[in-house]
Amino acid sequence: MLWVSWIVCVFVLIILEISTTSMFFFTCFAIGSLAAAVLAFFGAPNIAQYLVCATVSVLSLLIIRPIFQKVMKKSSDVRTNVDSLIGREAVVTQEIAPFKDGFVKVGGEVWLAQSDTIFNEGDIVKVESISGTKVKVTK
Repeated sequence: MLWVSWIVCVFVLIILEISTTSMFFFTCFAIGSLAAAVLAFFGAPNIAQYLVCATVSVLSLLIIRPIFQKVMKKSSDVRTNVDSLIGREAVVTQEIAPFKDGFVKVGGEVWLAQSDTIFNEGDIVKVESISGTKVKVTK
């Protein structure tokens, strides 16, 4: 009946994973516990169960966790809202000079713009950064 204890351990580790921001840390130990539960179900000795749990857990940490982290990191790199405007091209709608703000149209919207160089109406510029309601543009 030791396999029931291993299954309880699996559920506890999964609950810990869900309730924390550990990024698949507890899941790796849950996988090791599940492997030990399978051995316990078929009557393997306790020492074998502990060794398999430890080995599978460590292998999961070394192999599976980095893969999951890489996949999760890729999916969280999406820029949204005004951050998505950074790096896009804009059209100058009113002259911009070093100490004189102008306007640009980017993403279908008109923004107050500043720059360290002079840009005339109709020039194509690139959005470098956004601060409040003002964009900084460069050539």
